[in-house]
Amino acid sequence: MGSHALSHTNPETARILASLRRLVRFLRLENGSRNAKLSTAQLFVLVQLSQGVSASIRELAERTMTDPSSVSVVVSKLVARGLVERTPDPGDKRRVALRLTATGKRAVARAKDLPQVRMAEGLAQLPLSKRRQIAQSLELLVQAVGADDLVPRMFLEGNGDE
Repeated sequence: MGSHALSHTNPETARILASLRRLVRFLRLENGSRNAKLSTAQLFVLVQLSQGVSASIRELAERTMTDPSSVSVVVSKLVARGLVERTPDPGDKRRVALRLTATGKRAVARAKDLPQVRMAEGLAQLPLSKRRQIAQSLELLVQAVGADDLVPRMFLEGNGDE
């Protein structure tokens, strides 16, 4: 990958870049139209917590389809804001359970139709063969640009490295 300028762009590359730009713009516009006090990543975690009694960071990472370290950063912010509380798990004292506070429950009630949920639902509507094709293609692109060693953070969570 020598030159910074594209010598020529084929139609497929242009279509792919346009689609990626649209998705990023969709996420940014949706994030900007929401309550400026909470990021979409924070709202997404709150919504996921509202659907289960409690969850560890690892369980929550599975539910949000992200890395535990990324979820941990978001949860810490939510705990600091009084939206989530950490409590010892009654069944296993080594684990910490995460629960919404009353304030967190009110925030969830105001949060609807999150962009991450819409994207996941849109992908779920595609046939399995198409989802596998998209996953493989995006993984190849990630490798081609040298981003395969980056931790996949939650969408638009301002953690200083975006």
